[in-house]
Amino acid sequence: MTGISAGTTAGTSVDGAGPAPMDRPYIVGASFRTADARIRDRLFIEPPAQPEFLAACRDAGLTQLVSLSTCDRVELIGTSTDPERASGTAERRLRSRLEGMSVPESTFYRLYDVDAVAHVFRIASALDSQMIGESQILGQLKDAVQVASDAGMIQGELDRLMQTSFALAKRVRSTTRIGEGAVSAAAAAVKVAQDLHGTMARCRALLIGLGETGGLIAEQFQRAGIGGLDLTGPSRRTEREAARRGLTYQDYEKLDRALAHSDIVITAAGRGRYLLDSDSVTKALEARRSKPILLIDAGIPLDIDPAVDTLPDDFHYTLDDIERLAEKGQLDRKAEAAEAAAMVDSALIDWRRSQAEREGVPGLIALREQFDRLREDVLNRHPSADAAEATRLLVNRILHEPSETLRAIASEGGAADLRDTITVNRVLERLFALRIQDERSDTE
Repeated sequence: MTGISAGTTAGTSVDGAGPAPMDRPYIVGASFRTADARIRDRLFIEPPAQPEFLAACRDAGLTQLVSLSTCDRVELIGTSTDPERASGTAERRLRSRLEGMSVPESTFYRLYDVDAVAHVFRIASALDSQMIGESQILGQLKDAVQVASDAGMIQGELDRLMQTSFALAKRVRSTTRIGEGAVSAAAAAVKVAQDLHGTMARCRALLIGLGETGGLIAEQFQRAGIGGLDLTGPSRRTEREAARRGLTYQDYEKLDRALAHSDIVITAAGRGRYLLDSDSVTKALEARRSKPILLIDAGIPLDIDPAVDTLPDDFHYTLDDIERLAEKGQLDRKAEAAEAAAMVDSALIDWRRSQAEREGVPGLIALREQFDRLREDVLNRHPSADAAEATRLLVNRILHEPSETLRAIASEGGAADLRDTITVNRVLERLFALRIQDERSDTE
């Protein structure tokens, strides 16, 4: 078989020698949990560049691949008959985008098999987001799958994994209120702003950074009728994102001026250093003649120095503060998240059961073919044998090789060989409804 993966599922191998190995899922990625925004920004693959990136991955031997690139994560999700090798190739493709940067070893993670499947399920169900239950990630994952499909890089096991993930996400959203949690948290931010400033139509908001949670909160302000929404940030993609979202771009080098004109500031950069400190906020308040500013820090890690809490006329809320307000008398997001997680666990059990059944099919096919070959051989060698003789010969032929193998294992005498024998006996009991007597029990 050529290439890292030939998109193989259960069936016959290319050379007909036996069952073909099945594709196994893997993931290579970096997210807000492992990489700061500076690294994620360099890893980010712009939508127009995705087909070219996937083509380069195909040239490197990755034939089944979805490239998920968002503000909070960049992940390559694939399947391969050799996932360890494929994931190494995938990680090298991502690392090549960080050339010249000092990157911690812990930046990238690799997941395989059940762990990879569970991760995809959690992503689709918005359980692995900064704000649990946010709806953007499912749409982003669907877009990534469509791009992979257009590039001819998704079929078989990978397509089955993605379609199963989408169906699970739909069930999670239709049977739990987890999506309401994200909306209620963003709505709580709007309520705080309304309590402070009154009508949103008279207010101007500034979004600093491209984090998805901050974007979700900003969208809620737009729905509430905010008078104006500007976008700025240290990322080189900020100006392009402002144009794409229909927002007014503000030069990050002139952040002080933008702060002074903003009634609400939402930070969503998570770059590992404070974007706003006491000095910058003090200058903004002085320019506003102490007209209050609402600061909402949606960065992970935090974007705003906690020391600003000591300033007058500054109202500072972290994401935890906003979520606590949202939960108060409204929605227990922990309970909803736990229910959604239980659904993910159940779906994972179904996946493993289905996978085990599919993996068993090639073995059964090979066994049937082997028995048919032995039957034909017995009939050809003994054409005049009656039914009793023919079936006796056939049974002997079928059991000859397994008997020799079991005797060889037993004769080794090691503990590992004994465990192998016990395992074989248990499998035979289950496959053929046998009751195998343990000879050791007769002598005890």
